[in-house]
Amino acid sequence: MSTGNFASDKFTPLVGYWCLPNGHLNDDDRHILTDLYLPILGIEAFSLYLLLWEKVPNKELVTQRKPHADLLGLLGIDLRRFYEARIKAEALGLIRTFEKKDDLGPYYVYQLIEPLSPDEFFKDDLMSIFLYEQVGEKKYHLLADKYSHSDLVLKNSQEITKDFLEVFQLSNNDLINTPSEVKNTQNSFQTQPSKKNPSLNEKKMEPLDWELITDRLQQSYRISSDNVLENQELILNLHAFYGLDEMTLINLIGKTCNIVTNKIDPTRLKKSAQDRFEKNVNISVKKQALEEVSSPKEDENASTKNWNRAEQQILQQAKTMTPADFLAAQKQKSGGFTGTVESRALRNMAMKSYLPVSVLNIMVYYILQNSPTLTLPLMETMANDWQQNKVQTAEQALQRINDFQTKPRNPKRHFNNNKNRKVEQATDWSKVKAKVPQNQNTQKNQTNLQDRLKRLRNKDN
Repeated sequence: MSTGNFASDKFTPLVGYWCLPNGHLNDDDRHILTDLYLPILGIEAFSLYLLLWEKVPNKELVTQRKPHADLLGLLGIDLRRFYEARIKAEALGLIRTFEKKDDLGPYYVYQLIEPLSPDEFFKDDLMSIFLYEQVGEKKYHLLADKYSHSDLVLKNSQEITKDFLEVFQLSNNDLINTPSEVKNTQNSFQTQPSKKNPSLNEKKMEPLDWELITDRLQQSYRISSDNVLENQELILNLHAFYGLDEMTLINLIGKTCNIVTNKIDPTRLKKSAQDRFEKNVNISVKKQALEEVSSPKEDENASTKNWNRAEQQILQQAKTMTPADFLAAQKQKSGGFTGTVESRALRNMAMKSYLPVSVLNIMVYYILQNSPTLTLPLMETMANDWQQNKVQTAEQALQRINDFQTKPRNPKRHFNNNKNRKVEQATDWSKVKAKVPQNQNTQKNQTNLQDRLKRLRNKDN
């Protein structure tokens, strides 16, 4: 995900914006947004998307556009948080952003896309998996039940619906030769772009051997190649999110498939992959994953001469281990364990695909050096910083940490010379309490005081 727009000087609160609707946002869409999109978007991105719909122009001209400062004031956020909220909506296919410039200066055009229908949402592997991660199994099934529609009532029925020409009459001439006025009007309406579903960049992932997967599933579980093709996107997403190789995917699919129809069961497969992930982060790490890396390989592009042995070992593990295994290894070293919240925080960050796996592992290493557990807010803060500073490799991430740790922390300035400073010696109160009065007249004074008190009492009597 690029941060070029935010880093550029062109994107300031004074830059204008213009909203271009694609369709209409009705009440049903708002319910879908609240139930299905809000857990993924977060409150700021959710509020921004709805606010932009309210800012769709009525009769205004583009030259009357407002600055981004108006949006920032209404949302109560700064430009950085605005940008982070906007790109979340972009990633979920709700907003398309365009840069443009005219005589008044540069401005942004926000094309607003309607949310997916519930059927489209739950059939989309990327969206449904991420929603499952955010809300948990129980809430996920409640939402699925809320929006599912059964066609069983139509069984053994006969459709008697009339079509258009059975009800409405048109002249044969108009049917054959469309009137010119109708043609001209049709041409004025542009074909709207289709809704864009979030997608993964396959070039950035390890390729899968689809021939091996298909052959093994056919031989062992009688799952057809057509059924594998239908679920190809789901398999690819599980491979990317959980770091599953071909044999692991084959075993998971075989254990969760429908043995009656010999077809892949997407719901059971997703749950099984998540359960496996949560289990793996708490198992004992293999010894070779914890042993010191002997003679680390030289990196052709970046020399390892600047790293000490411990840093070389961390870099080697970060490059060769999945986030789940790396987290388990770090926890094993410290004698701790991985909790459910911690596991979910790592999974959320990995699913957002902000950073390469090796960079994410270095982030885990740094956080666990300073805190007993992982927290999503801190991970997001570091991810934003690293992405804006174009951190793309494990070496760059480790160097970023070292630079931060060695950065001066605004040391206090001392204006007085220490040689001229007068230091008052503090009182040792323990010694004072230990001292016993040595006054020789103390006993005599006490006797006189008692005699005076006796005389006063006798006088009163």
